Amino acid sequence: MEAGTPRETMTPLYADKLERYGEVKEVPSSSLLRLLGTNSAPPDHQREEVRSLLVEPRAELEIVESDITNLQARLADYQRRKRELMSYVEDLGALLSPIRRMPPEIMSRIFEFCGDIGARGPHAEPSKKAPLLLGSVCRSWRALSLAIPRLWTTLYLRLPTSGTFLKQEEILQAWLERAQPFPMSLWLWNDFLTDDIPVPFLKKLTEVIAKHSDRWKAIFVHFPAYDPDWEHFDALVRRPFPNLEELEISPQFTPWAPFKPELMPQLRELQIPAGAMPESHRTLPWTQLTHLTLRGGYRIADVSELLHILSCAPLLTYLHVEISQYRTESKWDDRFDRITMPCLHTLVLVTIASHEECINHFMDALVLPHLRDFQMLTRVWDCSNMITAWCHDSFLSLLARSKCSLNHFTLHAIGITGAQLREVVERNPSLVLLKLHGPRTHLVLGEIIRDMIYDPSTSTSECSLSVVDHSYPSSPSSYSGPQHDRAVLPLAPWLKALSLSCESLDALAHKIDDSGLTFEDAFERMVKSRTVLRTRDSKVLQLKWIHWTIWWEWYRGYNPSTVRAHPDPELEKRLNELCAEDVDVGVSAATYNRIRSPMGEGARRGFPDSVTVADRLGFLVSGVVAGTTGEVAAVFGGGAG
Repeated sequence: MEAGTPRETMTPLYADKLERYGEVKEVPSSSLLRLLGTNSAPPDHQREEVRSLLVEPRAELEIVESDITNLQARLADYQRRKRELMSYVEDLGALLSPIRRMPPEIMSRIFEFCGDIGARGPHAEPSKKAPLLLGSVCRSWRALSLAIPRLWTTLYLRLPTSGTFLKQEEILQAWLERAQPFPMSLWLWNDFLTDDIPVPFLKKLTEVIAKHSDRWKAIFVHFPAYDPDWEHFDALVRRPFPNLEELEISPQFTPWAPFKPELMPQLRELQIPAGAMPESHRTLPWTQLTHLTLRGGYRIADVSELLHILSCAPLLTYLHVEISQYRTESKWDDRFDRITMPCLHTLVLVTIASHEECINHFMDALVLPHLRDFQMLTRVWDCSNMITAWCHDSFLSLLARSKCSLNHFTLHAIGITGAQLREVVERNPSLVLLKLHGPRTHLVLGEIIRDMIYDPSTSTSECSLSVVDHSYPSSPSSYSGPQHDRAVLPLAPWLKALSLSCESLDALAHKIDDSGLTFEDAFERMVKSRTVLRTRDSKVLQLKWIHWTIWWEWYRGYNPSTVRAHPDPELEKRLNELCAEDVDVGVSAATYNRIRSPMGEGARRGFPDSVTVADRLGFLVSGVVAGTTGEVAAVFGGGAG
């Protein structure tokens, strides 16, 4: 073969063009094939060849299109028939559904759970539409829902800022009739706390409430009105409420006349604003209360006013105090008798910033022999500026003086150290739930995590949790604890539930000792020692539940751009997988925001002068300040105790 001559192949150069046309009975000439797919026109002598080639494929195309039309019609028929058969099968099969044979008594119980009948408190609002939704399913469900009075015992009534009371009155009357003869819980709410409720509306509302005063089990008043307006809403201070057990009064509520204890003989749970108390509140039936919440408020009061309230309420079992609404200028004077609260088992202290003097004064004044659940929470915080100092000596003195041992211990953005946490855990061997939320939680827990690892090889048959010495010294400094048990049992031997916060992967990789042991590895060892490595006859209870909260931040201020807008997905994955085979693990996210300072990271530890106080307090914490009892209900079988 001569040089430069193209090499012959068995496959024509235009063969690839024929592949996309499928089966072609009459193949065009090679000269025409070269023109296919191009913009070139065939020569005049080949135009007739093209016309003759088009006859057969055009005829075949018409046949194919006709077949497609017929098939589409058949497909539409099949789809219609399918829908008809599915509807018939579904309706016919529904006749065999077990719910059709469900006795009305069981359906009634299911309906009651849908209605959130047990909802209580400002953060446990009842379902606003449950009875109406159930009644809109079908005729039989509507008849059943109307026949269940307990389903209508809670009404969430949103109050308008204009118009008449006709619609609200009609709803209220309907609920009263349908709930007969059971007592009702009434929520009076207005979304716009800066807008007044019209006076005619208040008058009509108080008439309806007063007319049915014997029907109310709980009343939650949360709408704005000022002193002159409360003269028109006087039902709560003039009418007897023989069955009222729970009352919530919002910070905007200031009745013009004092309460009369004899009008509320069954009142047990009360929520009122913290801080300075109006004269109308001083006559509330303190001596019969079992639950007291002092939340919100506008005016600061001396802590002595709070202590006076507690001295008048010896039956309290639950106390929630927004301690930042109180102040003190002196320490507790030991010359005075302390206030003993023999029934109190839950104490919740909430603050916005450090109030060490007030908290110390408050705890130094109390004796709580049955305290089992202690919670100290900072409502909003920044990782450097918004942390409440931990009142360690006052807390240990309270425990020693009260001779009590805690089951639940919760700290939220509280500046406790690892050494202090160790003392608290050692002092409370009966600890079942431990919640630590805030910055650098891994540093605090990392100091004691190794001593929480259970080593079965050190256990002896003579050792038993039942012999732990619960006799406590008078001062925390002299407490040494039961040394014979400490030698064989880890810290917190009864621990069943842990709730911790984590900010980054660096926290998991933090080395807690010189050997290079990371917090993540130590934590995993601790969990396994209390689960898979734990023997049946172990003196250490099984750890069952762990919840992680990922604290993530977003910046606001001078530059509206978001620096960080979501949690680290890798961190969330790691936490979800950490010990997931051994215990129930949950992960959620909470946010706080910080001022984005042009001076860089170092400036965030101290705000620049141009940042206002409102900006400093503009931090949001979600889903953590809520109570702990609901989160561990599955672990402990329901109640907080």
